[in-house]
Amino acid sequence: MEFWIAFVIIGQFLNALVILNDRFIVSKNIVPRPIVYAFYVSFLSIFALGTLPFGVTWPSLNTIVFSIIAAVTYLFSILLLYESLKTSKASEVVPVVGGVATISTLISSVLILNTGLPNSSGRSIIGFFFLVLGMVLISHFIFTRRSLMLLIGSGIFFGISSVLMKVIFSDADFINGFFWSRLANVVMALALLSIPSVFRTIRSDLAGKNKDAPITSKAKGANSNRFRKIFIVLGNKVLAGLAFIFILLAVKNGNVAIVNALTATQYVFIFIFAMLFHSLLPDYFDEKTHRHEFLHKLLATTLIVIGFFVVFA
Repeated sequence: MEFWIAFVIIGQFLNALVILNDRFIVSKNIVPRPIVYAFYVSFLSIFALGTLPFGVTWPSLNTIVFSIIAAVTYLFSILLLYESLKTSKASEVVPVVGGVATISTLISSVLILNTGLPNSSGRSIIGFFFLVLGMVLISHFIFTRRSLMLLIGSGIFFGISSVLMKVIFSDADFINGFFWSRLANVVMALALLSIPSVFRTIRSDLAGKNKDAPITSKAKGANSNRFRKIFIVLGNKVLAGLAFIFILLAVKNGNVAIVNALTATQYVFIFIFAMLFHSLLPDYFDEKTHRHEFLHKLLATTLIVIGFFVVFA
């Protein structure tokens, strides 16, 4: 098994925790609107400035251009994802996004990188098929037409963003690729402030005037709510940052289509968390695990495991 597979699995374990926190944040109105949360998530990439002492150099024109395009596609992908998470369960939403993203990555890899799946013997294609099929089947598709379109759009943008990151790392070393791509995220976040309605909402939220917040508006309660929000959002960003670093290491050293296909392992982790903790943490696992749903998700998880071993055993 290639060493970069371990990076993917660790990254997707962390991503499972991140997506459950994302669902909690947007569904419980910890922030007022998904676009505000997308702003916070993108802007907090500014912590990448901490890598400056580790060999950051001025980028090439290609790195700048592809970093900006990747940041735009990433911003759209998380915005559409958060819009869906606001009204739909994480275990339903994320597998569909991941399935679409995996197919989008494969197509984008062929068009942009002129690469596809490794292993011309056909094993990779079979395993890839099982991974994607498991990803799609693990969701029950309990969506409105609008939600489904949001999910498809999110998956397409995620896939393109992943391939563009591979392009960036082919042009720059890891530190520079990481730094300039994260700085582009900050630029895109600041660009959101040019939209008057978004600017007003973010300003009100930073001032602690989120009228939909789940805690009372008394001074003590408002301060407590602000501290709680900062803790949850920053903590989740730290987890997301660690996950992103592991995934980037895998993208840099492995096949980007397979890396995205292994997003399927994230849904296995979400499924396991839901089975183990849905009674203790109903805010995070707000779904009823009926017998037919359990069997359905178990079948999908089995397909994912089969796909994993077909590709990598």
